[in-house]
Amino acid sequence: MVLVGVTGGIGAGKTCALAQFEALGCRTLDADAIVHSLYEPGQPAHQAMIHRWGGRVTDKQDRIRRAAIADIVFESTAEREWLNALVHPLVQRTMREEAERLPTPLFCGVPLLYEVGWECCMNWVVVVWCNRDTQHQRLLARGWSQEEIERRLDCQMNMDEKLERADIGILNIGDMKLLRQQCEHALKIIVRANGPQG
Repeated sequence: MVLVGVTGGIGAGKTCALAQFEALGCRTLDADAIVHSLYEPGQPAHQAMIHRWGGRVTDKQDRIRRAAIADIVFESTAEREWLNALVHPLVQRTMREEAERLPTPLFCGVPLLYEVGWECCMNWVVVVWCNRDTQHQRLLARGWSQEEIERRLDCQMNMDEKLERADIGILNIGDMKLLRQQCEHALKIIVRANGPQG
């Protein structure tokens, strides 16, 4: 089993990097997508959130409104810790079970990998980095306000620190060709280190 965590700051380009690894023939998972599946009606996390927060976090179809959850957890450390304790073990189990089935590395996008201490669960950590100006421009282009950007960044480790702690760093400040070349190089390093079976 080879589990590779792909992380970085908001707007760094984790999703683009994961897409490149997938194009190179790798299996990928996204932690946020797993979390969203856990929010679906009938899932244990869905019931637990309604029990804790009531109808203010659901829509008319009893589906969890992620924006409402975000408002709660970004305003309260205690609520964020409660939610993390609920969903993180479920996400980790999903990743581990998938990795165990594969003969090749599994690349998992985990936005807050270092913040929640998941580096110890990974065989490798790949950090996707960009400079602060590029990050702000990308987030503004998504329609985020300056206030929302700052609020989100306050909950994250500085990207420079993440890059320093990484096993492999990918600098996403150029075009897609450069990003792909770096992903190819990262994959070669990981496969070479883990033998012909990945």
